[in-house]
Amino acid sequence: MSILKSIFTKFWILALMVTSPSLLAASTGWLVNDNHPPAKVRFMLTGEVDPATNTLPAVLEVQLEGDWKTYWRSPGEGGIAPTIKWDGSRNLQQVDWRWPAPEEFSLLGLQTFGYKGNTTFPLTLNVDDIAAPTQLRGKVTLSTCTTICVLTDYQISLDFTPNALQADTDAMLAYNKAVSLVPQKVLTQEGQNPAMTMGWDAAKGQLEVRLNDANWQSPTVIIDGEPDTTFKLVSLKPSESDANGKQLIGIFTGQSWLGEPEVLGKSLNVTIVDSERALEYSAEVKPVVITQESTSIFSMILLALIGGLILNVMPCVLPVLGMKLSSVVAAPDMQRNQIRQQFIASALGILASFWLLAGFILMLKLTGQAIGWGVQFQNPWFIGFMALVTTVFAFNMLGVFEINLPSNLQTKLATTGGNNNSGHFLQGMFATLLATPCSAPFLGTAVAFALGADVLSLFAIFTALAVGMAFPWLIVAAFPQVAGYFPKPGRWMNTVKVFFSGMLLITSLWLISLLASFIDVLYLWPLAATITLIFMVFMAKKYGAIAIVSCLGVGVVLSAIIAFMTVNQWAKPLPADLAWTPLNQESINQQVAQGKTVFVDVTADWCITCKANKVGVILQDPVYSLLQQQHIVPMKGDWTTPSEPITHYLQSHNRFGVPFNVVYGPGAPQGIELPEILSTELVLAAIEQASASTGKPSAEAGK
Repeated sequence: MSILKSIFTKFWILALMVTSPSLLAASTGWLVNDNHPPAKVRFMLTGEVDPATNTLPAVLEVQLEGDWKTYWRSPGEGGIAPTIKWDGSRNLQQVDWRWPAPEEFSLLGLQTFGYKGNTTFPLTLNVDDIAAPTQLRGKVTLSTCTTICVLTDYQISLDFTPNALQADTDAMLAYNKAVSLVPQKVLTQEGQNPAMTMGWDAAKGQLEVRLNDANWQSPTVIIDGEPDTTFKLVSLKPSESDANGKQLIGIFTGQSWLGEPEVLGKSLNVTIVDSERALEYSAEVKPVVITQESTSIFSMILLALIGGLILNVMPCVLPVLGMKLSSVVAAPDMQRNQIRQQFIASALGILASFWLLAGFILMLKLTGQAIGWGVQFQNPWFIGFMALVTTVFAFNMLGVFEINLPSNLQTKLATTGGNNNSGHFLQGMFATLLATPCSAPFLGTAVAFALGADVLSLFAIFTALAVGMAFPWLIVAAFPQVAGYFPKPGRWMNTVKVFFSGMLLITSLWLISLLASFIDVLYLWPLAATITLIFMVFMAKKYGAIAIVSCLGVGVVLSAIIAFMTVNQWAKPLPADLAWTPLNQESINQQVAQGKTVFVDVTADWCITCKANKVGVILQDPVYSLLQQQHIVPMKGDWTTPSEPITHYLQSHNRFGVPFNVVYGPGAPQGIELPEILSTELVLAAIEQASASTGKPSAEAGK
């Protein structure tokens, strides 16, 4: 009987514990709305109470499936931040909501900030009396989006007495983890320089943010604090300030659907998120005249014109231009109007291909993908396709085979278009494709500006690049009489054909060599050898053994000329490559903090200019010897294949292509950026400046 009584007593005690409002589990459990299963929420109290402030920590957990996302307190150009309305609650004053650092999303040109997957928001409940029964009645409104957006409500209902709660270790862990993800607020002590200042230029409609901390890798900067106003980043870069040392300066355009933004005298928040580091600043907006070092769009267009023109003499493009000129020479009776039409068609092909490239880049920007000049050469299928096309062009020009079927394909692939200009149009597009791995002087600056600019500037600069590259074609189209000054056709034309087809085959072999980063080289050697053998056999069969001897003779003469002009680079055999360290921004910061100088080389196997810089400058004394000194760390970023960290590094410097070289050191912790075409003097000067405060040997030591 006593046993039954004991069991009965324990049963009632357990039932009392379960049903007692003060001891109920302080959690709603997972709440799901049947109209939107991909999202669910849970509200939990940690069970902790602060009697001094009458506050209770809590969390709101959100779980989203797939690509669904919800939004930050300031969503950006779209979306709605989640909210909780506490109507009907008792013993509740207010609820303070803190927001973990958000991600940045971009879709169709709209920039938003929010969260994907699992997100936990830390909350603080302020109650009137921690000993009084409390009723929580809340409605969570959650906005979630993929390609569509859904607004969903969830009901919170909890009854408890705060000081009777028991600690929930899982909820406490979730709360502490969520708090650690909230950007830390930076406060300025009285008498110190402010950590951040903001100024509004009403004439430009722009906000300038100056942060006295430039030690960021690739930060995302978010401005909020003014309802109905959004701020979109225009430029973000470190700068030198006489008063405050290194600064990070951001320029933003302000937009409000109510009209002109009214932000003067108001306090705005600046949140900076960079990897695992996140800080939040606040400051009053003051009037300012923004004088950022922004390059004029007209000067960028001029640089693009010059860079596009220089592309014509790059080894990738020259064979195509030569083929076009040789086609005119081969047809001396061609009418001026026909010459004009053919060269205009090629120029239009160049223009169209640059516009297509700009459109493709714009599409990548709108979808938030990595962009850059020459990134298509990171794709083995594209490289293989280009190797095939250049080989077909070369052999077709030599007459190894004729493409007869289908007739449309014959017209498009023929190196001369006859009366049909579509083949000439495709020649222009083909030349542009071959130009993309080249980085001519002025080209990198113009492309970097274009890739970071608005849509109109992007197309304006790519149009200027196209016009610059098409300039030789346009000159002949404008003055077709220049064809009369070309030599009359003769046997020498065979030599010209062989020369340009040989250059195309060399381009093919170079493209095949790029596949070594994707395919075992054992498969590539037979392919390259087969192409070379076909060329030699055909030459011997069609032109006799003398043709082989002539080719070898021309090769020897050209090699001798090149060797004489570059004697300083080849007089000594190229030394062994440097002991490169993989590119890492954190490692750069550590090395500089230790007083060392870091030389960064971002390169790619498909980048011809990169190869020229390496052979002509980096592997030559005195630069080579200097880079081997103990206080200098050579660091390489290989962009041959897609690499998200290297792409982010380039974009953090407002660069979108290679080559890219930077020198860091105690004298230049933010780095000294070098031009696309290196010279010994520039590299030595940059290293000396960056090493200025190390007390180590300067650049003279490497001489």
